[in-house]
Amino acid sequence: MARENKIMFKNLRAEMARNGLNITIMAKELGMTRDTLSYKLAGKRAINLDEAMRIARTFFPEHDVYYLFQELSEEKCSA
Repeated sequence: MARENKIMFKNLRAEMARNGLNITIMAKELGMTRDTLSYKLAGKRAINLDEAMRIARTFFPEHDVYYLFQELSEEKCSA
């Protein structure tokens, strides 16, 4: 059974596609399981600032963390 990619962060999802990255590749590099990273990027588990910064620095150093995780920033600002 194929796993669906339900990443809630549209900019992160777009950059992953542009760079040929998937959750499995990223999770391995970050030292976590595929399921753990998948839950975090789908919004089923909290992603902390350190994890978001690590993703941005490791895979997308040319992009700002706020751009990659825009929905999270907007959610926190409207609360």
